[in-house]
Amino acid sequence: MSTPTYNKIIQTLDEHACKYETQHHEPTRTSEIAARVRGVSMHSGAKAIVTKGHKTGTNYLFVMPADFKLWGSAAKRACGEAVGFETDPEGATGCVPGSVPPFGSLLGLKTFVDPHLSENEIIHFNAGSLTDSVSMRYEDWLAIEKPIVVEIAKSVEETKNGPESV
Repeated sequence: MSTPTYNKIIQTLDEHACKYETQHHEPTRTSEIAARVRGVSMHSGAKAIVTKGHKTGTNYLFVMPADFKLWGSAAKRACGEAVGFETDPEGATGCVPGSVPPFGSLLGLKTFVDPHLSENEIIHFNAGSLTDSVSMRYEDWLAIEKPIVVEIAKSVEETKNGPESV
């Protein structure tokens, strides 16, 4: 059963005459499970994290490779305020945790993307559903979503010894 967000994504991609593939699969709540089920690397997963600004209460969407973590101080520089994870992502987006797509524009959220995601020709993401994924060219996603491209994440390896993550 498709969700309203899934339908919006497919409609948007079709309106832009964008090539994409969909995949229906077992529920995937984590990036690791999603990569395994899709048969792709974690790095090609477009992980979308919903945050909430500490001062304004504004929600932001941060998108990065699935093997990266949000870097708190970089996220603060990007949006102008300290952020934390949104405790009710479903209330903010209409999507259950783990199903938020990298399309903040369809969810009413300002979208930021880490430039490391561009290392993938094809990106993969849950499309408003834990059981439905979309695979598409990164360049097409960038052209449609028009996110702010800024360093906001660090690889899991870098975060083990380095900067804080949110």
